[in-house]
Order: sequence, then C-alpha cells, then structure tokens
Amino acid sequence: MREMLRQGLKRFLGAEPARYARGRRNATIIAISSQKGGVGKTTTTVSLGAALARFHGRATLILDMDAQGHVHESLREHVVGQGGRLSSILLSSSSADVLDSIVSTTIANLHITPADRHLSETESLLATKIGKEFILRDALKYTRTHYDFILIDCPPNLGNLTLNALVAADAVLIPCDPSPLAISGVGEIIRTMATINERLNRDLDILGILLTRIDGRNRTVNEAVERELRRDYGDLVLDNTIGVNTGLAKSQFSGTSIYDYDPESRAALQYRKVAQEMMARMMGSVLSS
Repeated sequence: MREMLRQGLKRFLGAEPARYARGRRNATIIAISSQKGGVGKTTTTVSLGAALARFHGRATLILDMDAQGHVHESLREHVVGQGGRLSSILLSSSSADVLDSIVSTTIANLHITPADRHLSETESLLATKIGKEFILRDALKYTRTHYDFILIDCPPNLGNLTLNALVAADAVLIPCDPSPLAISGVGEIIRTMATINERLNRDLDILGILLTRIDGRNRTVNEAVERELRRDYGDLVLDNTIGVNTGLAKSQFSGTSIYDYDPESRAALQYRKVAQEMMARMMGSVLSS
C-alpha cells in the first residue's frame, strides 16, 4: 500500500530531475553554538575552519546561520565571487541545496556561505514550514558529499535556525567564556541537545566545551570557572583553551584569518591546538563506535 501511494504521488507531482552531482565525501557537521554573545563563537568557527582547511588539508565549509554575517566579514579579503542567499534556500518551496549558496576563498580547501541579513526574517518564517526542524538537514543532502567538515556558526539563541543546525549536526562545540551567564548557557544548550537527541536526531553528540577569552590577569576566576565546568561536565571540557588576544580582533578588522594576519601569534597557535584536539576526539569517537 505504501509503495502504491509513493508511486501515485510521483506520477502526480512528476519526477524531479537531479540538479546536483553527488560527491565522494561524507562531511562531519559541527554546530558551534552559544547562548551568550561575546564568547568568541564566530571567531572560533572561522579560526577552526581555516585550520582544518589549511593545516589538515580537509575540504571545509563554514555555514553562516547568524544574520549578523560576521563569518563573511572576518574573511572578506579571502572571499572570491558571490553566492546565493542561504535564507532563500531554507525558505524554498522546491528542493534546494546549500551548494547554491557557497563561495570560494583564497584559503585552500575552504568555502563559506555569504552574509545574509534576511536570516533574521527567516527565523520566524520557518515556523510556518512543515517539518521545519529538518529543512537545513535536507538542504545539506548533496553539500555534505563534497566536504570533509561543515562548521555551522549558529545564532546566539535557541530559535528555529539553531534548532535546524542541531538537527543537521553530528556534533556540537560550545564556546564558553569565564562568566556565570556563559556557564548557564552551556547547561541550556546541553538540555536542548538531550531533547533533540531523543526526538529528532539520535546521532547528535557533544564534541566539547571550549573555554575562550581567558584573561591571564584573572587567574582565580578562570580556575574557579574551569573547576565548575569540569565538575559538571568532566572530560567534555577541552584541554586546550583560548586566551584574550588583540590579534584576533585585528585580524577580523583586516578581513583575514589569524593565520594570515599573525601566524605566530598566541591565538593562532592556540586555535591550531584546538583543531588538533578536535580531530583527535573525532577519531577516538569513530574508533570506539
């Protein structure tokens, strides 16, 4: 009966020709999510994406789901050409794929989606869509076959765009600065992930919690925050941390990656170590599964 229904629907709707070529890869999709602004979410996404592409030779796509468009702004001197709007793909009435949105960069192996201010309107318009939680996942069907990693820079909230990112993702990286609000936000994300894991995406996992914006002058506060996080989340907290570094802000202002702006800076070296730790964690997860 079900097969008869499917065949009947195909005859009624007409077979849709394949618009996209399928690649030979199967990307690991990582959502970078934080419920508090100012913790270095976009900086982390851009720096890790550039590290995976440049130093590990992995085909990497950075998906900018934040309407502020800071991914594009941070890498604007590297961007080549123009892509379509991600918002149009998410709201399309027909099958569309993120491949229609991506642009190349001068960083080998790295692509991004352009800044899209219309994503702020998309947040509310997604609520009217049937199966709204799965729209991004479906729009990555072909895209993920062309990349090794897809990093999603989520909005700083738990709205429909972030929900779509979490349903599409294999794992979540949570940046957290040493502040009570950021620590509270970590718990909120993990509780949301638990619900999604139970109802919408049973493959969703936590890649780790990354401590960012560590100020060496506040050693007592930093140590207290790290103790609290490790008490609550154990080895989910990454071993490597990111310190306060003016070079990161300067590289963003220049529109270049930290590895081009100041490759020997402390921030560049720290993010390279975080990328290595991520790779090791993902390899360990694969080997233990």
